[in-house]
Amino acid sequence: MSCEIVATKGAVFSVWGKPTRSDVDRVEAQLRASALEFNGPVTYITRVPAEAPAPDADVRKYLNAAIPRIMESCSTYHVVLEGVGFVAAMKRGILTSLFQLGFRKGSFFVHSSVEEVRLRVEKAVRANVDELLKTAAKKELLTRSKFASVPAPPLHRSQPMR
Repeated sequence: MSCEIVATKGAVFSVWGKPTRSDVDRVEAQLRASALEFNGPVTYITRVPAEAPAPDADVRKYLNAAIPRIMESCSTYHVVLEGVGFVAAMKRGILTSLFQLGFRKGSFFVHSSVEEVRLRVEKAVRANVDELLKTAAKKELLTRSKFASVPAPPLHRSQPMR
């Protein structure tokens, strides 16, 4: 299991390690259950730590096929793609451009931080999102990035100048 999920009234949060098909199924099932309990679509926030590996081709294809079903349960879908610098900004831009075409206008967003999500959601759902983020923070899901399937990045020591 490389994905952890928490849900509160009207909102669902997940944080990813290396995605698997079963993780996609678990997220989809939780979103469906939360939307049913909430009696309507929920806010979905997913966090991808900077060092999380990309899904392999099979999982990427599986996720792409699941997106329309996932969106049936979502009022908005927020991806927090962490990282700094040019490469991270390019990844966010590419993800935004790829997914904007397949989503209802104003329903898919890509952010660089969880705080950015909180500031971007509509006021009507902000209390639900705040509660969700508090719950995720208690479980250290907003900051923790070491998962069994995600090795910590190697420490790079600078070489002495010769």
